[in-house]
Amino acid sequence: MLTDPQELAGLLGIPYSAQQLDAITAPLTPGVIIAGAGSGKTTVMAARVVWLVGTGQVSAGQVLGLTFTRKAAAKLDQDVREALLTAALVDADAAEPVVLTYDAFAGQLVSDYGLLLGEEPTSRLITDATRYRLAARVVTDAVGPFAMLSKLQPATVVERVLRLAADMKSHLVGTDDILRHADRFATAVGQAPRRNTGEVYRAVQQADEVRAERLELLELVTSYERLKRELGYQEFSDQLATSARLIDEVPQVALRLRQDFRVVLLDEYQDTSSAQARLLRGLFSGADPSGGRGHAVTAVGDPCQAIYGWRGAAARNILDFATDFPLADGRPAPSFPLTVNRRSGPQILAAANRLADSVRSDPLLTGQQLDLELVAPQQAPPARIEARAYRTWPEETAALTDRIADLRSTAAVPSWKEMAVLCRNNSQVSAVYTALIERDIPAQIVGLGGLLDVPVIAEVVATLSVLADPTENPSLIRLLTSPRWAIGLPDLALLGKRAADLAGDRDVETPSLAEALADPGRAAYSTAARQRFGLLSAELAGLRRYLHTDLPQLVSRVVSTLGLAVEAETLAVGASAPLRAFQRAVAEYAQVDVQASLSGLLAYLEAERSYGVGLEQAVVSSADSVKILTVHKAKGLEWEVVFLPGLAESVFPNARVSDDWVRQSAVLPFPLRGDSLALPQLGEVSNAALTSLHEDLREHQVLSEDRLAYVAATRARRLLVASTHAWAAELTKPRVPSRYFAVLAEHADVVERTDDIGEVNPLAEVNRGASWPVLGGVEELALRREAAAEVRAARRMPGSTAGYPAPADLDRDGEVLRREWRHNAQVLVALEVAQRRERAAVRPAYVSVTGLGQLQRDAAAFRRNLRRPMPRLVSESQRWGIDFHRWLENRFAQQVALIADDTELVGVTYDRLREGFESSPYANAVPVAVEAPFTLVLSGQLVRGRIDAVFVGDDGRPQVVDWKTGSAAAADPLQLACYRLAWAELTGVAVGDVDAVFYDLQRSEVLRPQNLADRAGLEAVVSAGMGNLHA
Repeated sequence: MLTDPQELAGLLGIPYSAQQLDAITAPLTPGVIIAGAGSGKTTVMAARVVWLVGTGQVSAGQVLGLTFTRKAAAKLDQDVREALLTAALVDADAAEPVVLTYDAFAGQLVSDYGLLLGEEPTSRLITDATRYRLAARVVTDAVGPFAMLSKLQPATVVERVLRLAADMKSHLVGTDDILRHADRFATAVGQAPRRNTGEVYRAVQQADEVRAERLELLELVTSYERLKRELGYQEFSDQLATSARLIDEVPQVALRLRQDFRVVLLDEYQDTSSAQARLLRGLFSGADPSGGRGHAVTAVGDPCQAIYGWRGAAARNILDFATDFPLADGRPAPSFPLTVNRRSGPQILAAANRLADSVRSDPLLTGQQLDLELVAPQQAPPARIEARAYRTWPEETAALTDRIADLRSTAAVPSWKEMAVLCRNNSQVSAVYTALIERDIPAQIVGLGGLLDVPVIAEVVATLSVLADPTENPSLIRLLTSPRWAIGLPDLALLGKRAADLAGDRDVETPSLAEALADPGRAAYSTAARQRFGLLSAELAGLRRYLHTDLPQLVSRVVSTLGLAVEAETLAVGASAPLRAFQRAVAEYAQVDVQASLSGLLAYLEAERSYGVGLEQAVVSSADSVKILTVHKAKGLEWEVVFLPGLAESVFPNARVSDDWVRQSAVLPFPLRGDSLALPQLGEVSNAALTSLHEDLREHQVLSEDRLAYVAATRARRLLVASTHAWAAELTKPRVPSRYFAVLAEHADVVERTDDIGEVNPLAEVNRGASWPVLGGVEELALRREAAAEVRAARRMPGSTAGYPAPADLDRDGEVLRREWRHNAQVLVALEVAQRRERAAVRPAYVSVTGLGQLQRDAAAFRRNLRRPMPRLVSESQRWGIDFHRWLENRFAQQVALIADDTELVGVTYDRLREGFESSPYANAVPVAVEAPFTLVLSGQLVRGRIDAVFVGDDGRPQVVDWKTGSAAAADPLQLACYRLAWAELTGVAVGDVDAVFYDLQRSEVLRPQNLADRAGLEAVVSAGMGNLHA
């Protein structure tokens, strides 16, 4: 039995600070832990569970922990379990704490108690892919008329429908609520003051148009919700709304949960929505002690890191916790600040505190009396800040690349993966990535949004957009002005006039450039432009024949037709990686919904570019590469060195308002939001009041940017490099360094500025006539010119068909095919040019365990795939394996949890696999490890893989298990040998002391291959394979 906090520290071997011990040993009452960045909140939560269990106040099974992502839930669950085991407070048979995501918790409430409200528990939980596909179907099938929405592209309407639907669920707002508000607003518009001439002010008229557009969106939202019900589908937000109703209408549910869980931990509470806060209040607080007031709920979070307001989070929740969850006697719950940051050095913390000055002085915090300034522990190692200003954005990215290369070459940083570049927006990611790979620096773009501005991917998306909607003029302009087609402005202007003429008197909102492209008329185009119009129009017509195919095949067809895969291979090492990553992302999107539509995909991509809508935090690989990501995606992560580029006003901070409900129809009117008191309000409908509201929202947005800057700075452990620039290609006036750059420069050890800014954009001459899109680098253009020279030479060779007239009897399809062949021949020549200049033999940076087997069996095929990786469709049997492995991973992660995993397996095959597992000797065993990643170095070659599971065998030895959903008889013992060696070296035991087996799930059989290779045997295989690779 624990009695002394110091005894707890001794048991767990952690020297807790006084602040941490106060929070850990707090009474069994409500409380809120304000945990600053890097202050060890997860460690404190785990220790609090140990303290409460160890002092006999609760049992381990009476603890409920909630957080946002499955990764975070697994981490918290692991930390709590390990702490309890270390303190010897539980044994293997004892009930354990339940740790879940907020979404999974709401889903289980509906599953267990939904029938009390008439809700079917068998509804299927849908993914983002299905959401966008259903919304696209609703938009496509809508009858209308839609006077406002008809002016927008379908993908834009899809995105707005889903945003309004999500906001309504996040704040528990119904259709009638919006209709009533719209009626009141229309009345107020009619009574609004007018100009002296009697005209309505433009701001008032615009607000009324937004109201009308919102009502049209509401009609589509209603259809979307109806379609989900008809199909038996649900989203997480639907489960949350149903759970909130359940608590209101069936109070016995809350009583049952309070009896089951005497302690509740709410992680990242600043990111909860109004609906989530309402649900949690209804469950674990109340008007009096009998109704739940005083229940032991501990919220953990940081108002300075509330950066997800655009995603439905209500930052006010953590500030209101003390009064929303009062003590049993009605007094506000106490607060416990954690301000000792054990991650960043003192200099970085001093700068971060300055960046957060405005957040701490926010009126919302007035009277909170919270100590939010971060401090470093005593004897913390020093840190450095560098601040540099450059004349242009290309100079800034080049210097950033130089600094990264210098840090690695001098061994100041032990590996590439200890460095990250955090960008304010996705548009910066592409330039940074290109600069790095041109220097042969390994780099990874984290998240789909950052990939979309990479030129080759932007060209693919633009083509898909034109295929989906012929009136998508911006995308067609991007194609026309790309280096491939290079249409000049005079010819574009003539094409635009032709589109307007063709629209004529047809009352068309948007003339179609695609229509003009197909029928350019007799205008005075240049000869080259007229020829290219015909080629591009034919190319698009040819691609439209494939619109009926599934999305991965369509994207592959576009990539092939545009010659992008081959072209990317001719550029710097790594240039093709984003294209492959994009194709994988499309395949994953389509895999979860075989009926996924193109319009739904485009809406999803636009939402990813703007917001990053994925449910889970983007996965940062363990590969030794520099990570490039947005600051929003970096929350919760840390690196030895962090670069913050683009610290210029209007870039970072970006004061552009994205949630002005009187200007944007998809934004829920603030008076209807659950956190309305924390938001700027519109007192009346008038020109002055609407203008004032927008200014208030700008200030509100700047405060959000300040939080984001604080998060960015506190990701660095030892070195923070800030930079800014004056000129970018599109600017007519120079940018000025932002106040964030000024603050970091004040605390910097190195400050470099440039006075040579000038009043004329130095990039203007470089980009005259083609400022958008930006062309590739000098090396890329040189390669293209070299390829062109090769083609010209080929035309002069005997037997060349280049000078022959085209056959007169070629039909249109044949002509398109001939042009496609000609283009592909040109880029293949460019590929040959690049390959001739390669100095080193092809050697992969790493080989997967599966790839090692392929290398042993067929080195030639492996070499072809290495030179030109191609996306592969996932077969049905592979999909079984993927889904079943995910189900097993979740099952092991939640073996004794209240909440079932959210990976539902349906079908005869899945039933057989499940039965095979449940009848296995592993069904009730507790694994030592699940899905454990590893990297081996064999004969100088990195070999990577992931071990399915490790158990303790009957003989006490570790047993590596590789699940086989297909026939285990055909399994490769080489893979199992790699897994066995990896586990032996990970744990420091002899390889002979590790057992390794295949488990055939369809036949419920254990197969134990004999004479598995040891390290020497595996190195011999690798050496032979690499020799064959270069033969």
